[in-house]
Amino acid sequence: MWKRIKRSQSFHDEAGSVLLIIAAAMVVMLAVSALAIDVANLYLARNQAQRAADSAALGGAYAFLQSGCLTGGCTSGGPQETLGRQYAESSGDQNYIAGQLASIQDGDISFSYPNPQEPQITVDVGRTVPTFFAKIFGVQTANVSVTATAEAYSPGGAGPGGSGIGATCIKPFLVPDCDPNHETSPDNPNCSGQGYFFDPSTGDVLNPQLYTQGGIKGMPWQLHTKSGPSQWYLVGFGDAPPSSGSALRNHIIECTPGYFSCNTTLVTANGNNVGPIDQGVDGLINALGDGMNQGQDTIDTSQLMNGVFPVTGGSNNPNPLLPGATILDYTGSSSVVTVPVYSGVPLTPGGSTVGIDGYLQVFIQDANHQGTDDIVDMIILNAFPCGGASGGGGGAAGGGSGGAAGSPVPIRLIRTD
Repeated sequence: MWKRIKRSQSFHDEAGSVLLIIAAAMVVMLAVSALAIDVANLYLARNQAQRAADSAALGGAYAFLQSGCLTGGCTSGGPQETLGRQYAESSGDQNYIAGQLASIQDGDISFSYPNPQEPQITVDVGRTVPTFFAKIFGVQTANVSVTATAEAYSPGGAGPGGSGIGATCIKPFLVPDCDPNHETSPDNPNCSGQGYFFDPSTGDVLNPQLYTQGGIKGMPWQLHTKSGPSQWYLVGFGDAPPSSGSALRNHIIECTPGYFSCNTTLVTANGNNVGPIDQGVDGLINALGDGMNQGQDTIDTSQLMNGVFPVTGGSNNPNPLLPGATILDYTGSSSVVTVPVYSGVPLTPGGSTVGIDGYLQVFIQDANHQGTDDIVDMIILNAFPCGGASGGGGGAAGGGSGGAAGSPVPIRLIRTD
């Protein structure tokens, strides 16, 4: 009898121990659950913050292209910084962090200039994220902090033979490197009495200032002028025959397939192709016909807004939000395009080969059919040199990096933390 009672007491004592072990295990399991769930939540929030920072940095870097500061070199405190903050905040705030909009502020954005042709923008994003199970242990919140830096980047650098930039959507209009408004030394021997857009020895833009201040930014220009017998400063893009009017019309309206880097060899088209040029330009800029006020976008070169000539959306702008609106992002206007610049050597009948020495970002205003000519009026917005002249003959197509629409200079992320 005594042994039976003793054995029963021992059993109950052990049962109490099991309860203690289970209770302790539950505490440990709760702690592990808290750690697993909250760490996973913080990891997700950090990834979301990094995505917001990357988006903001890339959006802000576009301001370096948009403002045109690269044409003459970007410097601290310029209008590109105001525009860059706007773009960074707009791009970053399309992302969510832990269920809330990223809400990037001016103080989160900084700029640096390792050199005037390689400006950088850095975006810091930090957030306080609430915990879930960790609250049981007194941990109410945790912090995540990330950084992203982007730059406008020309991998070719300065100096003769640079071939690091290129464009994927250039239009079939050639511009000779002949600046009639700046006839001071050095003169371009290919066009008597005229200067250069790009310095032939360094590749730098010679007159990056506003047109009203003696520079090329905002300068009017006409495309499709006569160069010589059967030559009208047109690019054939390898079509057979390269003077095909229908092909040229399509190349104006649409993006030509292919990548056109610095020193790429281009073949000129034959003939003036009156009609197709006019039709192509009207189709490109969404104009109902020749001349101004045909539903296309318009530009105001009398003022700058954050370093940009404001564009007013025309009634035929395909974006329903833009007709009548002020456009400060050139990608919103199909009138903003890229055209190649070549040395200016005389073009010969039957087709010439020329090399790309640089690019102009331009705003096409209208086309006017006049007798045997189609006059295409444009405004120069920005200039992007290749880093040295090709000499007119052109080299082999090189590698490089394409940029945002309307610009051959790329932007890229260079560091994420």
